[in-house]
Amino acid sequence: MPVEVGARTGAAFEPRVFAAMPGLEWKARYLMEGFLSGLHGSPFHGPSIEFRDYRDYQPGDDLRRIDWRLYARNDRLCVRRYEQETNARCYLLCDTSASMSYRGATAWASKIEAARVLGLALSFLLLRQNDAVGLLALQAACGDPRPQPAVRYVRPSQKPDQAGVMLRELGSLDPQGGPALAALLEHAGRIAHRRSLLVLISDLLEPSPEVELGLKRLRFGGHECLCLQVLDGDEIDFPFQDATLFEDLESGLRRRQAGREVGDLYRSRFAAFLGEWQDLFRRLEVRHLAIRTDRDPSASLARFFARAQGAA
Repeated sequence: MPVEVGARTGAAFEPRVFAAMPGLEWKARYLMEGFLSGLHGSPFHGPSIEFRDYRDYQPGDDLRRIDWRLYARNDRLCVRRYEQETNARCYLLCDTSASMSYRGATAWASKIEAARVLGLALSFLLLRQNDAVGLLALQAACGDPRPQPAVRYVRPSQKPDQAGVMLRELGSLDPQGGPALAALLEHAGRIAHRRSLLVLISDLLEPSPEVELGLKRLRFGGHECLCLQVLDGDEIDFPFQDATLFEDLESGLRRRQAGREVGDLYRSRFAAFLGEWQDLFRRLEVRHLAIRTDRDPSASLARFFARAQGAA
């Protein structure tokens, strides 16, 4: 059954139709219109998040700027002030490890294709509200003997041609190589000097102490973090019934398993795996949304940002 995207698009989301749409830009604009139709206002706030100091609350001030933790400590209503009152700066952190190339039979795109569409849609949205957006990714070159992948970096900007730059850079990302998420977060900590909005787009199939440490450093550095976890339906539901040859796309390890016999065990372990990430994100106050590549992404984004707005 097709799922309604929203009144603004006037169309229904059908994975096969969406997959056949020509061009990354068209898909991204379609997706942006779809999830914005379920929102009232922007899911991102324009004022800079560069904190400067406090001042006493005055009647008429925005209640969202009151520091309630400070009020709990000294019983005074104080409002946070910021260094700039212009626009926010956003970095899209895109995971390009080989696991992002997977595409199941029912998916409208591979995980890296979905990441491109999501990244460009968010870029359009941020640029439309006059915020600066940039890109950071690690790209391994084919046949490159260097142990470290090359850094793909687009400086955040709000210039009119930035949308075209993001379209070109996102479209050229090629998933290959082993785990790179920890290194990506480390580079983000070096590059993002000012407090910024960091949007991580990844399947998160790299659980390690280094990744957790990288996220902690970004949060302790004052950055606001959002994680869009892109997963294929096969990875969540494990629909395989017959004996199947499975291959680790990053290590090349292969193993044949009888799907029906290991299905329940796999699903329980994968649910526990997702639960560990969700616990970490709750502790670090990182907003998290799982995007399935076999379902309507605009509906998931609309619900997610609507909840985020309500909690603001």
